[in-house]
Amino acid sequence: MTATNLEVDPADLQQIAGVLDGAGSALFGHASDLDASPDAGASSGEVGKALVSLSSSVAALAQHIGSLAESTGAVGTDFAGTDGAVAGAMTQQQAVIGP
Repeated sequence: MTATNLEVDPADLQQIAGVLDGAGSALFGHASDLDASPDAGASSGEVGKALVSLSSSVAALAQHIGSLAESTGAVGTDFAGTDGAVAGAMTQQQAVIGP
């Protein structure tokens, strides 16, 4: 198995969180647009039910995206704090013993 390096940039995580937040907010805004009473003749009731169901699903998806954005932002903040703490601890040591 080949070892891989993991590079995490907290700024990238914050940017991703911002993009997700924007997408979730926009999607949530459109959910209410779907909550309408259409004029579809004899099928108006069924079309209306379908639109209400779609509106609820879009709103739920938007909320999940918002939660993902919040979690991604929190991970970025936590990573930056942990990385800074480890770096500070390592600079205070005279030597690091490796494998």
